[in-house]
Amino acid sequence: MNLGSRALVSMRNTLPITILSIMGAIPILLATKNYGAGLTPDSVGYIATARHIASGIGVVTYDGAPLIDQPPLYPVLLATVAYFSRTDPRSIANIVNAVLFGLIVYLAGLLFLKFSQSSVAFALVGTTSITVSIPLVAVSLMAWSEPLFICFVLLYVVLFESYRAKVDTRSMVLLSLSVALACLTRYIGVILILTGILGILAFCRPNLRARIGHLVLFVSISALPIGMWIMRNYVISGTLFGPRASSIHSLSQNLSFMFNTLVNWYVPGRIREHRSMLMLTGAIAGFLAGLSAREKWSKVTSFLSEVGPVVLLTVAYVGFLLVSSTNTAYDEIGDRLLSPVFVPITLLLLLIAAKILTSVTNQWMSPKRVHILLAAATVLWLVYPTRAAVSSIVNAMTRGQGYSSESWRRSQTIEYLRQNRTVISECAIYSNAPDALYILAHLTAKWSPAKTRYNSPEIVVDMSTLRASWPRESKSCLVWFDNIERKYLYSLDELRRVSNMQPIIRTKDGGIYSVARE
Repeated sequence: MNLGSRALVSMRNTLPITILSIMGAIPILLATKNYGAGLTPDSVGYIATARHIASGIGVVTYDGAPLIDQPPLYPVLLATVAYFSRTDPRSIANIVNAVLFGLIVYLAGLLFLKFSQSSVAFALVGTTSITVSIPLVAVSLMAWSEPLFICFVLLYVVLFESYRAKVDTRSMVLLSLSVALACLTRYIGVILILTGILGILAFCRPNLRARIGHLVLFVSISALPIGMWIMRNYVISGTLFGPRASSIHSLSQNLSFMFNTLVNWYVPGRIREHRSMLMLTGAIAGFLAGLSAREKWSKVTSFLSEVGPVVLLTVAYVGFLLVSSTNTAYDEIGDRLLSPVFVPITLLLLLIAAKILTSVTNQWMSPKRVHILLAAATVLWLVYPTRAAVSSIVNAMTRGQGYSSESWRRSQTIEYLRQNRTVISECAIYSNAPDALYILAHLTAKWSPAKTRYNSPEIVVDMSTLRASWPRESKSCLVWFDNIERKYLYSLDELRRVSNMQPIIRTKDGGIYSVARE
């Protein structure tokens, strides 16, 4: 086959992938057309930082503090698009994420094509599973950094395979840049530096001198930007990644969270209820895999060598997430935190299933027919994630999510503050949702007193100390939302007991109070 015909085959194979990526982006765009991207406290921080970057104020968040808890690339992207389109970052966050979701689907399609030996049916079905995936759709409907991070994770895998094939300096530079950008999107991206080093040592075969040179180049390019950023953090705050606290979750709890999340991605609820059936299915699959490995060990080692970088990435990411979430307080492990490994895990599951089927049926079925059979089975399975994805899209389309939701738009407390700014114009404002006040009422507020650190047992301040120190200002107001439950904050009743609190107005969803120290 000459070069022209290879290019034609490649174009024919990637054209359906391109179409799927466009088709995948459209529902995300339609789902967020009415209410915009879903908003959470992290989202508000990203959007505020993007606004400040676009206006030339700097990399600071909604309370005027420098951005430290997250890396800057996602708000920089929002700021750049907003600046050139002359729109607000909040208005274009959904468009940016729809484009990123399309890129995720396209990059995943390239990986399915590569690892399926250009079996178009297998690649198309695998790529379709990405367009309706439960975690990827969920994170793409929100103004979060995950879609951008997932793009860089998949780009890393694509470029690593390119480097394995070419082993040249250009491929190494591109690979290093993808890792550098991933690190600047989410701090957990540093795990790609480690997997990159191990992957080059284990799965690439340049001569020793070239390998050492490429490793030095890889580490230099991939680690320098995030190294400069965390040094900036240290100079500003005395911490590398912002204040961190110990976690309330044990390793066994985090393992349970992770297992339940992974099972939820692939197994319908009715089947999940029958744990014995799940265990039996897993045992059968394990037996068949073991039987196949025993009979054809050379092919197994060849397969492991082929998918080794993907396995290494998945294991390293999951392992790091488990250890860090056990030691450090942040969100409970779920769809959001595990979403970056959805594509690698799905790819590995389908490839392993294809290998097992090929081994079991090699007497009477060709590998091509095995791929077709697996594709047909996967199409049937796609009914489950498709229904879940459609439900998420319809919910976002009709009600919105987070602070973008219809319930928050109808908040009486927010509406009162919009129309009666003079009531709190001379107050130092505290709230159990200062992020909501910023994004919905354009007010800057401080957090109401915290009892413990976020998702941590560590005490911030006890009641006796709080009684003598809060509020510090002579004239203060508290804006309280009843529909928010943040257990790490002192409750409204507890704050009443340590201060002189008088109601200004009560609403259906909260209230506004004048507060003074006792």
